[in-house]
Amino acid sequence: MTTPFACIVGVDFSGARYAGRSTWIATGRPNAGTLAIADIRPAASLAGGGTGLHAMLAALRARLLQAEGAIVGLDFPFALPLELQRDEDWIGFAGQFTRRWPDAQSFRQACRAQSGGREFKRRCDREARTPFAAYNLRLFRQTYYGIGHVLAPLAASGRVRIAPVHDVASPSVTLVEACPASLLKRFGLYRRYKGSGPAPAGERREIIDALAAAGLQLSDPALAVAKAQTGGDALDAALAAMCAWFAAGTPEQLSPRDLGDAREARVFF
Repeated sequence: MTTPFACIVGVDFSGARYAGRSTWIATGRPNAGTLAIADIRPAASLAGGGTGLHAMLAALRARLLQAEGAIVGLDFPFALPLELQRDEDWIGFAGQFTRRWPDAQSFRQACRAQSGGREFKRRCDREARTPFAAYNLRLFRQTYYGIGHVLAPLAASGRVRIAPVHDVASPSVTLVEACPASLLKRFGLYRRYKGSGPAPAGERREIIDALAAAGLQLSDPALAVAKAQTGGDALDAALAAMCAWFAAGTPEQLSPRDLGDAREARVFF
């Protein structure tokens, strides 16, 4: 697989109180038709970072702005279903996001009120068979902090392309929405791999071994971390990087197919 990107990054993102512990970042590069992941680490280890949510968010934004020539897969929804959007383009939607909803709870409550308690999925969610709607109880904090505190500020910098909803001339980094669960479903590997004990550990090993045939190669340190980290976050970061690598190999998908993609985004898997 050829790609114009020199660096491939995957981020398993968290909106939890101590998100620096549960947000993990995998960094690699294309190498002779494979994705070579050299490093997987928690966001708490980033320069200027910490275990707290807002320290992590600031450090992650800085890290992404420094990722020259990279494509980055981020594991959170980049948009809401059209049914819950106003008549505006994505940059207008993202720019007003935290003004419209000052916190994650008000965001979820407003979405549920507008949807009548139903959980609408985007077209791209249905295509990728993502597990949850963007404002599901298990995902809404990731959506809120991901859009409002990562994507919106980075879009405003003018240096970042957020595919396929926002483009800039000569971007230094490209961001895409990744879904590790969808990737595992694609390869028939969707199973219980999170948790301590021999059974989840065995599943993590089997997933890594199976995806090696599809091009995922982990350095010895990265492999040890992905196998040992019981929450599955380290492995998910590597899977998010693999999603970004697949997106990089089909650059035509980084542009919107139609208005739906331009406003609802697209899941790469």
